[in-house]
Amino acid sequence: MISASTLLTPWSVLTATAGLIAFHIGLYTLVGRERKSPYVINAVFPVFLLCLFVATLALGSLLVPPWASDRILQASVAFLTLAFAMSFVVVYRTAVRFVYFVDSIGFKHLPGVRQFRRRKKLSDPKPTFAYSPMSANAELREEVVRIVKEALGVELGEFEKTEVPLDSVALQIVEQRKANEILALLCKAFFAENFCVQYLTASRHPIEFVEYLRGTQPDENVRRKWAKDLIVIDAYSPHFAFTDSVYKKKDFALAGMGVQSVTSKMTYAGMHSASSEAFNLFETSSDDKVRRPTLVIYEGAYALTDLESAEQYRIFIRHVIPSEKMWGGMLTVFVEGYQNSVDWELLRAYASIAGKVAGSLDGGGSRS
Repeated sequence: MISASTLLTPWSVLTATAGLIAFHIGLYTLVGRERKSPYVINAVFPVFLLCLFVATLALGSLLVPPWASDRILQASVAFLTLAFAMSFVVVYRTAVRFVYFVDSIGFKHLPGVRQFRRRKKLSDPKPTFAYSPMSANAELREEVVRIVKEALGVELGEFEKTEVPLDSVALQIVEQRKANEILALLCKAFFAENFCVQYLTASRHPIEFVEYLRGTQPDENVRRKWAKDLIVIDAYSPHFAFTDSVYKKKDFALAGMGVQSVTSKMTYAGMHSASSEAFNLFETSSDDKVRRPTLVIYEGAYALTDLESAEQYRIFIRHVIPSEKMWGGMLTVFVEGYQNSVDWELLRAYASIAGKVAGSLDGGGSRS
């Protein structure tokens, strides 16, 4: 019988390490090329660094006395085991991202568990918050149409009819301040009806818009009331803030305003998970029995295509707009700055109303 000590040599450790690295190179070549999601490749760097550390230990064991060599080899095997465990987590998270389009790992995503949970939820006859949306009134619809018409500077006569569905709006802006103007008006229209606003941004820290929104209302009591019905999602900092500490300070400042916030994880799947988390926060923070109509804003989501891919953005669009339409009780608003024409046409095709905000809200724009 061959003992473990006989098998434990620097060369066996190096062979196992090389095998693990080769596995990840093959996997992420497939993911990056076939699934067009290069950003998830970043997750493999910690594994690679740990493998290089293991290889360094294994080679270093050849340079020390035999009594120390065995201990170093045992330590390298321990770190290699950790590298394999990290690899499992990385591959599992990648699989969950692609299969479920969420960025969270846990017991509920194991095969069979999610199906059981879904079947149990659907078989429950009791009404739930998620499936009990309140209908928006006609006055709010008319105000939304008025704001969008003024922003685009066009006639939207067909949407004057209440039977025409209005569930999503896509706006293309040339200046970020234009987004402030129109989004603030839409938010105030929803707040006036005691409804909710969910604001996600991937193009800047959310405090910029929140401060602008607060600046449009001098009454501090009204500001506090708005804060209770507002949840912001920071999809900018995880992707573009890097190591700047100022963004953490802004997080604290946002909390000081009484605004609930959710931080997205990386990738479009992470943004989708953060949006779902915010959706659930409205239930836990308000104790509402029915779901109030909600303005759901996605600002600058296209920015992630510099880190992921346009294909992942299109998957995001194809899922989010139809799904939120099916859930009901939501007005989904996408605001994009720079965007290539192909992806803009896709977004425009899915939205009820789409156009370019070229001028100020009182100066008119153009329908693209």
